[in-house]
This record gives sequence, C-alpha cells and structure tokens, in this order.
Amino acid sequence: MRIITALLALLLAMPVFAETPTQDKQVYIVHGYGASPDSHWFAWLKQRLQSQGVKVSVLDMPNSAAPRPDQWQQTLQQQVIHADRNTWFVTHSLGSIAVLRYLADRQDLSTIGGIVLVSGFNEHLSNIPELDPFLRPDLDYAKIIRVTHTRMVIAAANDVVVPAPFSQRLARQLDAQFVLLPEGGHFLKDDGYSEFPALLNELERLMRQQ
Repeated sequence: MRIITALLALLLAMPVFAETPTQDKQVYIVHGYGASPDSHWFAWLKQRLQSQGVKVSVLDMPNSAAPRPDQWQQTLQQQVIHADRNTWFVTHSLGSIAVLRYLADRQDLSTIGGIVLVSGFNEHLSNIPELDPFLRPDLDYAKIIRVTHTRMVIAAANDVVVPAPFSQRLARQLDAQFVLLPEGGHFLKDDGYSEFPALLNELERLMRQQ
C-alpha cells in the first residue's frame, strides 16, 4: 500500500507535457496582389507558427504587380507537392482565389486540414479590374467544401479594397465560418498589420479542434 501511495505521489508530482495541437502541421501562406513573402504580417505569422513546431512555407507568387492566373496555379502545383489532413492554407486577398482554384482543380487531392481566407473575394472589384481573369471560370464550391475539413473567412468592416460583404458572400458559398472584425482595413502593413494576433489565435483554435 505504501508503494502504491508513493507511486501515485510521484506521478502527481511529474510535470504534464501536453501535446502541441499544431505539431505535424504544414501551413502554406499565400500572399495577394502587389505583395511578397516579406509583406505585411506573413513573416511574423511564419515565425510564430514555427516556434510551435509547425512547418511553414510563404509562397512567392510570381509577378504579383501584374499577376496571371496560369502562373499562380503553376506555382501552387509546383510548391504544394503533397496535401493531407495536416495541411492548412492561410491566404490574403487575391491569394484566396488562387488557392480556391487550386483546390477545385487538383484531381489527386485528399481532404486537407483547412483554409483561412483573409479578405477573400471571388467577384469583380471595380477598383482593381485587372484581377478579373482570376474569377473565371466559376469555382466548384461543392468540391472545395468536400476536400477541406475546416473553412474560415476573416474580414474587416472598414476594408475599402475588398468590402466586407464580398468576403461574407464568399464565406456563405464555402459554408465557412465568417469572422468580421470592426477594424483592420485590408490587413496591410499600412493598416498597422505587421502582426496579426487575431488571425494566429483563430488558426491555433481551428487546429486544436481538428
């Protein structure tokens, strides 16, 4: 009896090492129009996730000042070699359309962990009409829903680049959770977003629930 009591006391005194909910995860961060991997909050998010043991790649999408849909799809096909339940995509603005197109068109794709689309849209922007080629043809939303375990769209009520209703409609089409922040603009560095704690918190929460 004394031995059992001593063992119980020893076990209770031992520190508990909780399994990191993000271990074994791979996150691809995809920037938007006119941006690069060093823009805005991308490098910050990469560093914070890597500190938790997450594998992170910030893709360098080609010619972002004059982007072409075929080149962006080719980059995604080349750099995202394997995707499974541990794979997550975090996208910003135009990067959202590119990743959704990638998920809809790829034939050998199994279910992935999830997507978090920041200021996502899939309709004509009167202020940036040169992005219209990314909108065609229509997306296969049913397939995207089928191959993504978790979906979230984040927007700001005062976004003047991609109005929040655009992001909300995209969330509805994707049957995704919609998070509307009261402020944040287009979540650019000029909007004060060299860091994005709210996004990190949501991503961690979603990974923990998976």
